[in-house]
Amino acid sequence: MIHRKWITPGLYGFLFILLFFFFGSRSATTHERLKSDPLGDSGRVIVVYDGDTIKVRFDDGREHKARLIGIDAPEIGDERDEVRFLAYMAKRFAFFYLYHKRIKIEYDWERADKYGRLLVYVWAEEVGLFNEFILREGYASAFTKFPFKEEYRKRFVTAERQARNLEKGLWKREPLLAIAAKDAFDYVGELLSVKFLCVDVRTWGNFMFLNSSGDFSAVIPRAQISLFTQISTLEGRVISVRGFLETYKGKPQILVFLPLQLHIGE
Repeated sequence: MIHRKWITPGLYGFLFILLFFFFGSRSATTHERLKSDPLGDSGRVIVVYDGDTIKVRFDDGREHKARLIGIDAPEIGDERDEVRFLAYMAKRFAFFYLYHKRIKIEYDWERADKYGRLLVYVWAEEVGLFNEFILREGYASAFTKFPFKEEYRKRFVTAERQARNLEKGLWKREPLLAIAAKDAFDYVGELLSVKFLCVDVRTWGNFMFLNSSGDFSAVIPRAQISLFTQISTLEGRVISVRGFLETYKGKPQILVFLPLQLHIGE
């Protein structure tokens, strides 16, 4: 441990340069290695970081973080709650379609970026080219700042424009479609609002569940619970929750990350 009183301004600068070259050289080495590494073209998605970044376990057992080419999803680290909400929804969309799914990988002229992430097109059995699919469904924007295959560039721009025109996904205008909890199974995979009577509130594992009288639940990750100051008063109340409707073990649910996703009362 370095005691602060021994760190002079000059030493601060020396340490910064040392750390920069250490981590910078590691990143550069990773980047150079991945440019020529004979990675396979198939694997399984084991982590979804956000709407445009995943981790893949290739068939040979190696694991790599990968950035999807030609798309840009909102940032979860944004300070604005509404942007963070959109970012979480893009992540849940990608999770819904990619997590633990086998995929095919296609590369472009550059295999990796300066951060050591693979740059990829992802092909999934159910949806085809996922980079295009997430744009077509409205959960990301086309990112054309850097060059990539012209055929795909045109397709991606068109997919985003169509999603905007049809107000799909994150382009939907408020208020979102509102449904009753009993109808949730019919709308899995949609961004909407579910209204239900919260019959009980319970914690299980790393989540807190706001349960309806049927199968539907609003689910708050433990890391977010401190953001919600009215949880103890929710039992017996009518709640509307907005978010991406998905399933867990065959039951419909919406993950709740921010207070703005919940509305209490009729």
